[in-house]
Amino acid sequence: MSCAHKILSIQSHVVHGYVGNRAAVFPLQLLGFEVDVINSVQFSCHTGYPAIRGQRLQGDDLAVLAQGLATNEVLDHSHLLTGYIGAPSFLREVISLRQSLPKSCRYVCDPVLGDNGQLYVPEELISVYREEVLPLVSVLTPNQFEAELLAQTQISNLNEAAAVCDLLHSRGPETIVITSMDTPDATVEGESVAMLLSQAGRSKWLLRLPFIAGGPFTGTGDLTAAMILAWTQLCPHEAPEALEKAGIVVQSVLQKTVSLDTARMIGGKRVPPELRIIESKRAIEEPCISLRCCLLEDPQILGVVVDLDSHTFCSGEDRLAKCSLHEARDFIERLSGAGVHVGAASSRDAASVKAALQKIGLPPDSFCPIITSDMRLPTKPDSAPVLHCCTAWVLQPASVLVVAGCIDGLRSGRAAGSRTAALLQEHAE
Repeated sequence: MSCAHKILSIQSHVVHGYVGNRAAVFPLQLLGFEVDVINSVQFSCHTGYPAIRGQRLQGDDLAVLAQGLATNEVLDHSHLLTGYIGAPSFLREVISLRQSLPKSCRYVCDPVLGDNGQLYVPEELISVYREEVLPLVSVLTPNQFEAELLAQTQISNLNEAAAVCDLLHSRGPETIVITSMDTPDATVEGESVAMLLSQAGRSKWLLRLPFIAGGPFTGTGDLTAAMILAWTQLCPHEAPEALEKAGIVVQSVLQKTVSLDTARMIGGKRVPPELRIIESKRAIEEPCISLRCCLLEDPQILGVVVDLDSHTFCSGEDRLAKCSLHEARDFIERLSGAGVHVGAASSRDAASVKAALQKIGLPPDSFCPIITSDMRLPTKPDSAPVLHCCTAWVLQPASVLVVAGCIDGLRSGRAAGSRTAALLQEHAE
């Protein structure tokens, strides 16, 4: 069977309740992903219950399953998702398995180590994750405690969390989401649940969501990691939007859970309600974003790439001819006067662009560089035109603004990791 998005999910399984694969697989399937499942453990109930019974897979058991998949030519997954893993031998076998998957496979790793200062797994696993797993990971989804363990650095505020993300980026993961921040500046003194998104070389985003009483809930981290996998794949150039959708799904599930159930006392232990995954089907399929991410720091724009194919600059057959000369000159002069680099991109050849600029009275050196079709770079919506300008200016994409009046121009900027500004086309009344 062939599927564009085929996930191998390796995490815990419970007979009753919704944690691990039970919390991740159904939501992923609802969003159109094919999911193959390997259970790292099989327990009667999750560890929030007083009695824990079941079995754990060892590294040799995983190797047998992986060999069977390979022999049958079905070890061809586009994504690997891992959650709770309780033994170093099993985790090292996951590393071997990842190396057997296609090179293009995205590895989304939820490094389940512990929370609130308490380890859930043998301490040896920390160094295995840090030294052997991180170089293979595409997306990392730790909570704050786990991020601190992996980075060997304490986090007491958002700036320190950002620095920890940068340190972890240097060890492999391109994208990091700290799924639950505990610092007062992140949670507004405990009033909110906070998530921090970081992409290597790009801006960092903070998402605050209302705190929902009735927990602590079990399985929310597993659901969060699954939704981050799904929405970063479905919104590949819009990581903040992907985080917003993942966050609102988890919020919706928790709201449904507390509206239908409450904690129970079992064997003298308070057990919070199980996640109401099934009842949240519609919210998972069609998340309604009500809260937006905010930038962790105000942007500093050092370069601007203007899309010369935008309708605001051009229209009709002579696409550049109707550009407002006064506004264009003022725009460029203001940027240059502020020490901002100004470049341009067009799908036309260099001679056509030069002639069009001259026709409206703008000298070709108004923009440097000018990306044209003669350069034979991949065209919009590919990131290549924007990244070429970033390289020429020796700037990070996050410090560059792409100004465009067409979707492909905006997507090119997003794909590069730059900020984008859409120009609206004026219509005659």
